Amino acid sequence: FEVAEEMIKYFIRKVHNRRSFASPLVIVCVPSGSTAVERRAIQESAESAGARKVFLIEEPMAAAIGAGLPVTEPTGSMVVDIGGGTTEVAVLSLGGIVYARSVRVGGDKMDEAIIAYIRRNHNLLVGEGSAARIKEDIGSACAPEDGEGQTMEIKGRDLMNGVPKELVISQREIAESLAEPVGAI
Repeated sequence: FEVAEEMIKYFIRKVHNRRSFASPLVIVCVPSGSTAVERRAIQESAESAGARKVFLIEEPMAAAIGAGLPVTEPTGSMVVDIGGGTTEVAVLSLGGIVYARSVRVGGDKMDEAIIAYIRRNHNLLVGEGSAARIKEDIGSACAPEDGEGQTMEIKGRDLMNGVPKELVISQREIAESLAEPVGAI
């Protein structure tokens, strides 16, 4: 609670000119599966941090609006919002969330899966930063239909002799490494 309050205070100070306004209106994104108690705690943190009024919006709705999806139209839009620790999946229509689900699998688990795959299949140790870069550059939920897809040169430490080593990894391999976390989503 105190950490969230300090963080919000920092962000308010960073963007808010105190001479212009008494206190700002703040919009905070909340997970779709958050409880009323959690939402109230977030709201109180923002108010204690100096917000005049606090509006809460569910993360999938904010992501859909940010992506320019037609959330107020009578059509369905599906959003898959992959965060570090959780993934939110939601179907939106007519300005509301029709269905939402949150799973505790996110980008961090994907990074771990890439590290484990490269270690197991290539005897190469890569760090979390490298795994995240691999995921962002050539990561895919589905393997390429034909061939290996894009490739990327990576560097790590050879687990057999401890010396630095380079190798080329393919999009197909990364899709294979991500099969478990993507399947959980």
